[in-house]
Amino acid sequence: MNLQTFNPGRCPARRMLNHSGSGCYAIIHFGLNTFTDKEWGYGNENPSVFAPEHFDAEEIAKTCRECGLDGLILVCKHHDGFCLWPTSTTNYNIRQSPFRNGKGDLVKEFSDACRKYGISMGFYVSPWDRNHPEYGKAGYPAVYREQIREIFSGYGPAFEAWFDGANGGDGWYGGACETRSIDRTTYYDWQTVWTMVRSLQPDAAIFSDTGPDLRWVGNEKGTADPESYGCYTPHAPEAGMEPAPGFTRSEEGMQGHPDGRYYMPPECDVPLRRGWFYHPSEDGQLRSVAELTGIYLRSVGCGGYLNLGLAPMPDGRLADGDILRLREWKKAVDALFAHPVVQCEMPLKDGAGIIEFGRPARFNLLEMAEQIADGEKIRGYEVLLRTAGGGFRSLISGKAIGRRRLKRLPETVEGDAIQIRITDAAAPVAALRVACYAADFPEAEKECRHSPPDYLRTAHHPEGTEWHCDLGCEMPVKGFRFTPDPGLPAGTPDRYELLLSSDGRTWRSVAAGEFSNIRANPLPCTVTFRQTEHARFCRLRATRMLIPGETLAGVEFGILTALPEERRSGGAPVMRETEK
Repeated sequence: MNLQTFNPGRCPARRMLNHSGSGCYAIIHFGLNTFTDKEWGYGNENPSVFAPEHFDAEEIAKTCRECGLDGLILVCKHHDGFCLWPTSTTNYNIRQSPFRNGKGDLVKEFSDACRKYGISMGFYVSPWDRNHPEYGKAGYPAVYREQIREIFSGYGPAFEAWFDGANGGDGWYGGACETRSIDRTTYYDWQTVWTMVRSLQPDAAIFSDTGPDLRWVGNEKGTADPESYGCYTPHAPEAGMEPAPGFTRSEEGMQGHPDGRYYMPPECDVPLRRGWFYHPSEDGQLRSVAELTGIYLRSVGCGGYLNLGLAPMPDGRLADGDILRLREWKKAVDALFAHPVVQCEMPLKDGAGIIEFGRPARFNLLEMAEQIADGEKIRGYEVLLRTAGGGFRSLISGKAIGRRRLKRLPETVEGDAIQIRITDAAAPVAALRVACYAADFPEAEKECRHSPPDYLRTAHHPEGTEWHCDLGCEMPVKGFRFTPDPGLPAGTPDRYELLLSSDGRTWRSVAAGEFSNIRANPLPCTVTFRQTEHARFCRLRATRMLIPGETLAGVEFGILTALPEERRSGGAPVMRETEK
């Protein structure tokens, strides 16, 4: 793939200069998974479950605008293959659902709503399709390209085309129920796909692990490196191979490269909740205002863009708590900039400049930005503060500035002038945009671990690739929850089997599957059985690991039980959530 076809180099194209004025937008996950309580559907879910009775795209778009999000990217098709528009490429689409009496087009409703409320619209169509019988075979890429053509030619202007590294695996595949692998570097023919997008939507920024306009930051925490550069050169994880979406050294996306060949700033994606789709068990697990504000400083404030995941409920509305949290976060971000001490363009002579405040002033937040149309140049700088004594002292130093750099100072300082010195640059820097603020930062909230009310954390002992536990007595079991180690050590499972027994000798398998998206988003994974089982003994078995290990690795395992609280006890090696 020739990235130079799509990216001019270290100076940003016009589409990137115009991309998202606020630096914040949303990505909407809403589909069959919303109704089946999954993160990744297998591809065999019945479209009849998709029945949002109170869906209102205008209300969602209006909320986004009011909360400071100036764009909305819709997941038009997730990995399960279900299309939210009446595509001609597959019957597995919204017309097979009861939504709008089988005549709905959710993509159109969102697109129309965004235009009405003056926010930008973007689209994501998953390349991986766990439903389509041709996936992994020669015929599917043409199907995918036709889906891309339908979306990017039929629903108005797009500000972003969003692509990820979904590159095959287990799926229904028309009833084959098997694992299918692809050549990640060639199968989708990204050169042709992106050429189509450029032709249909020349102003749309294309996002993926390899850009070409926006790069994935390499995590789903929403955070770039504090010294993140806007320039980047994608590298394949294997020597001699070409990089491709899902086939890069993703860890390099956090910082970028000071000598990167392409202007390709990071897009930092993170869900407002813990998962991307709506799950009732996460109603009390919204990110705090302080956490969201910190994410803003580590994304927009590090030269990147923040893409915040929103998840409508099965009735089609955003939860009231989600809307309230968005409004609280908008207020907190506004408070960062409500009390400016100085805002100006600072000319530089011989790589240095001084801003006089005209009076002593206190501040705790510093903003800097390069004239990015000329390319990112700065690789080192120092900021000095002049205090009442009349002399300058070093305040902070760093490497990258780029399109925007927000630096929260370790403490509030007072002075009447600042000096900025460029200590390393790829080319002379003529000026910087600079501002100092007396910011109000939200107080950090004490972290609270939430669990379903029917959750019992178990004491377990490892035996190779299994965890065994004794519940102390036979009890009703309706599911389980596994919490991975965020560091994802060797032995972390991404596929599992759960076995139950009443006597510890005769075992029956009651659940098997995958811990969806555990690599990018290692959060507690909850599995609910179709029917309540009864057992005293449990075995969690790793049937596949992210990195092979001799023992199953994780932080915690527990069951979901139908027992009343007063009977969850009693001498059994089980701990209530409140005992942590």
